[in-house]
Amino acid sequence: MDKKANSSQVAEVRKGPWTMEEDLILINYIANHGEGVWNSLARSAGLKRTGKSCRLRWLNYLRPDVRRGNITAEEQLLIMELHTRWGNR
Repeated sequence: MDKKANSSQVAEVRKGPWTMEEDLILINYIANHGEGVWNSLARSAGLKRTGKSCRLRWLNYLRPDVRRGNITAEEQLLIMELHTRWGNR
C-alpha cells in the first residue's frame, strides 16, 4: 500500500492549541484508567490528537504535581549553590 492510500485511512488529527474540553477529557481519562500507551490512550479517550501530543500535554501542563510560577528566593540560592558545585552537568 502506498503512502497516499495509507494516509487517507488514518483518522484526522487535530493540531493547534488544546481546548478546555480536550484537557478535561484527558484528565478524566487518566484519572479513571491511568497513564499507559499514549497512542492507545489518545484513541480510547476519543481525542483526535497524537499520543505524543497527549503525553506532552499531560506531563508539562495537566499533571497535578506540576508546579507553575516563579521560583522562591531559597530555590534560586539552591540552584546557584549547586551550579557552583557541579557546573552545567
